[in-house]
Amino acid sequence: MSHTAARSRRVLRVVAAPALVLSLALSLTACGGDDDEDQTASDTTGETSGDWAPAIETNEEGDVTGLDFSGTAEPGDELEVRVVEEGDGAEVTAGQTIQADYWGQGYGTEEPFDESYSREPFTAQIGVGQLIQGWDQGLVGVPVGSRVLLAIPPDLGYGDQDQPGIPGGSTLYFVLDILSAA
Repeated sequence: MSHTAARSRRVLRVVAAPALVLSLALSLTACGGDDDEDQTASDTTGETSGDWAPAIETNEEGDVTGLDFSGTAEPGDELEVRVVEEGDGAEVTAGQTIQADYWGQGYGTEEPFDESYSREPFTAQIGVGQLIQGWDQGLVGVPVGSRVLLAIPPDLGYGDQDQPGIPGGSTLYFVLDILSAA
């Protein structure tokens, strides 16, 4: 049984102050410990990638605790999407409201700018311009129950605009556990 199936209400949650979460949601519309284990992102064929995809650090429960950028190539200017673990639910469609846990971290940084694993899952409508374009483009078509890794270039994130904890021009890396879509 996958870790997402074993956790009925767990989705990637970014740890941040409530104001940052609100700022993230609004901005999206505008533009480990010793017990940790690493997951290497893999494509749907199961091949691992040392190119753009950082290693995903998790705790014993499978919650994301960090991204390790060691050996990761400099970010490019294209949206990168990697289904790390494919869920068995229906595919997410534009207009649905998704519930997800997420971990957001800038390229080469050691701490998240936001996460929801330590809080309640994030809920928002997908594919209709309420979120950053990288989420809208990268999550539509992914099965519910999946863990997805996104590398979002600035033009599909916040552009050159500074956000709390995110310098302008940043490439954003997100790990998302898609819990539900309706």
